[in-house]
Amino acid sequence: MTLKQRLGLASATVLCMALAHQARAQNVDYGALEQMFGQPVTTSATGSPQLASQAPADMQIITADDIRRSGATDIPGVLKFTAGIDVRTYGTQDSEVAIGGFSQVYNPRLLVLVNGRQVYNDSYGFTVWNALPVQLSDIRQIEVVQGPASALFGFNAASGVINIITYDPLTDKTDTLNVGIGSDGTYLGSLVATAQKAGKAGVTVQLGGIRANEYSGDSLPALNAPYQGNADNENYAIDGRAKPSAHTEITLEVTHSDSSESSQSIIYIPTSYRFRTQSFKAGFSADTAWGLFNVLGYLNKDQGTSSLPLGGTVDQSSWNQVGVVQANDLFKIGTENAFRIGVEYRTNREWDPADFNGSSDYQDYAISGMWNWQITPQLSLTNAGRIDRLVVHRTSPVVPGTPYTQADYARTQLTAPSFNVGLVWEPTSNDTFRALVGRGVQAPSQDELGLDVAHPVGGGITQITAGNPFLQPSVTVNYEIDYDRVLAPIESTLSTAFYYSTVQDLLTASSVLPGTFTYPYYVQEAQNIGNGQVYGTKLVLKGSDASGVRWNIGYTLTAVRAHLNIAGPPTTPYDFNNATPSSAIVFGIGDSWNKFEVDLQGKWQSRYTDVSAAIGGGGLIYEPKVISNFVTIDARVAYNVTPHLVLAVSGSQLQSSQTIVSAGPEVDRRVLFTGTYNF
Repeated sequence: MTLKQRLGLASATVLCMALAHQARAQNVDYGALEQMFGQPVTTSATGSPQLASQAPADMQIITADDIRRSGATDIPGVLKFTAGIDVRTYGTQDSEVAIGGFSQVYNPRLLVLVNGRQVYNDSYGFTVWNALPVQLSDIRQIEVVQGPASALFGFNAASGVINIITYDPLTDKTDTLNVGIGSDGTYLGSLVATAQKAGKAGVTVQLGGIRANEYSGDSLPALNAPYQGNADNENYAIDGRAKPSAHTEITLEVTHSDSSESSQSIIYIPTSYRFRTQSFKAGFSADTAWGLFNVLGYLNKDQGTSSLPLGGTVDQSSWNQVGVVQANDLFKIGTENAFRIGVEYRTNREWDPADFNGSSDYQDYAISGMWNWQITPQLSLTNAGRIDRLVVHRTSPVVPGTPYTQADYARTQLTAPSFNVGLVWEPTSNDTFRALVGRGVQAPSQDELGLDVAHPVGGGITQITAGNPFLQPSVTVNYEIDYDRVLAPIESTLSTAFYYSTVQDLLTASSVLPGTFTYPYYVQEAQNIGNGQVYGTKLVLKGSDASGVRWNIGYTLTAVRAHLNIAGPPTTPYDFNNATPSSAIVFGIGDSWNKFEVDLQGKWQSRYTDVSAAIGGGGLIYEPKVISNFVTIDARVAYNVTPHLVLAVSGSQLQSSQTIVSAGPEVDRRVLFTGTYNF
């Protein structure tokens, strides 16, 4: 067999190893497989173990080494130097992350998970990055899938998925203490410790926190005083795995997080938030005669409290609870065909006496399947599909003046199919072509479905802000051609991607839309506001040599063409055609020699238009703010004092003392000193 044939069968070999020796359909021994094949292994493309280079998806993997060398203190700080990801900052610990255009605050189109558990917040449809209960030192890799992935992960993986994979306490031993102090009142610390009984059980306990002053706020609208106080996060997680027998495995996990931050709210006004999250997860997997069977269940509890500066400070609280049970079976027929079949039940409940007049909830029932066909050693085809059936309920009557009745909620049901098709061809050991088609679905958030607020505004008039049970899910269909080339003479890999996406039935909340007046009610309701297209290109060159030098450079071009049935600013905040930078360049260079490790990363992005809100005579007025093209430069220098102790200094926004990157406050230059002890 030729070298190319051996490489072409590598992914099939990975899957065969998992089926023959692992009882872990979702808990893959990443370390062993990565060491064997010399590159990362992923399950985020199909749900089965594959070499990242052969996955039928536009995927980038950020490794633990990448995370350490970034010097970042949070996950958005790591992601901002990844080609194709738009990260913008609104507070010391508040960022928005978008993939594939249509950037906005409270970005609802990107699904984020930790070890396959959703950390996406369904209340308003966004991710609270500051509340994630995971330490950077416990992350094995961050898997970034660019393009729809709802066929595997379900609702809200419309533009992409970020799956954060931590070390496995059964096979990895992570014992790290990290402390840091920096400018602007920054203090941080984390501890990750693992206890194991070889081959039988393992548990990892991680806890950490960070506290830092908010940015100065020079660029905030006149409506609001500068951000004050500080942002903080305290969290812990306990992750346990056990093997009762050679063919079974049990997973248990508990997490908790408390965080506070200054941020842009869903109505584009700077707001103070406090979030508390809790999760409980349990899983069981078994290596059976019918394949790798896995059942997983988890419960997420989120509580959010916001302080909005509208006519004085208004405090609001909401509670959201998500329960998920999923089961799947991964099996092979012959040596060329792998299959995965699955079912999922999800329940989601939002309750808030002020904003929801009680509670709103829905249930989702889903079936899914995947077929990976290794047609030849050089050619493979993957087909994945899923059907979701969402049933909406309301446990409390609507307020007078709301345009929908209790009966409307009782009969609302949505059926949403999604799929992914990927053809991967490797004509030589240095060349990989991918042809990809995907359909992703964004479900309405609880705010868009069930919000129900009556607010007297004077003169006998009541303002109604309402959800809409008849909203259609937003659907993204993506067509993509990728080409990867190994450039052996310069020890690099060139990755290219060309894609075209259509987006139908864009969703938006009622609170940012104009209403209709029928005395005595002024009614705002959530709507589907139009369609759009995205054209994009991505080019990435990345490499390293045996001496320790590493480099990367990437370019992305994104063009959004939205066709909305509403007006843009100042009536609404939506100007999608200009909300995403059309061009961006990321670059990095680093070196390791003797006991030193030095890395520099940068990003240039073209101008774009952000939005802030101010109060006018008729209510909120949305003010466009043009953000000029700018450069961001971060760097880190580390010294290995001993094999166990590392001292480092890192800096962010080094190019300027303050940089305008969004409609939020100017981002300050900051410096951080850290010490890391591996025991």
